[in-house]
Amino acid sequence: MAETPEIPDANDPFSKKVAITIALLAVVLAVIENKGDNAKTDAIIKTSEAANRWGYYQSKSIKQNLYETELEILSHLKPSIPDAGVVDPEAASRKKALLASMEKAAATAKRYDSEKGDIKKEAEQFEAAAEANGKINDRCDQAILALQIAVVICSVSILSRWRLFWYIGLGLGVAGALIGMSAFRL
Repeated sequence: MAETPEIPDANDPFSKKVAITIALLAVVLAVIENKGDNAKTDAIIKTSEAANRWGYYQSKSIKQNLYETELEILSHLKPSIPDAGVVDPEAASRKKALLASMEKAAATAKRYDSEKGDIKKEAEQFEAAAEANGKINDRCDQAILALQIAVVICSVSILSRWRLFWYIGLGLGVAGALIGMSAFRL
């Protein structure tokens, strides 16, 4: 069975500084990663809600169109029914029922048209929220990339003992942290 390699002790001050830097970068990375994951989840949920609202909007449009078509068909039947002044009570009753159906179809089509406005507004709000969460996630992804590279470069500085790598890692870490913190302001 292979033995587990020993983890060297950080005895010199430079290695301790770099190790603390890496630990801090890892904490910042975790916080920003969590924010990005939450934003991504929220974007998916808001996109789904927007799609649901647009489906509802479409169903209202279809129903409105059906009632408008019914109204058009009924309006073509209207001339074939004689005026109520004619002595035929059955014709007068048919005309009255036809006019009532036309009024009902017109009112229902108008109601569906007015309901669509609110639904459209809700769908657009969900789309805007999804877009905003997508931007937060994108910003967090950029920060995560910079922080991950910073951790790697700082790790290389321990192995190579070059302070330049540590400074580059610090610079990338600060840049990544700033980019990530800007995601909290979006």
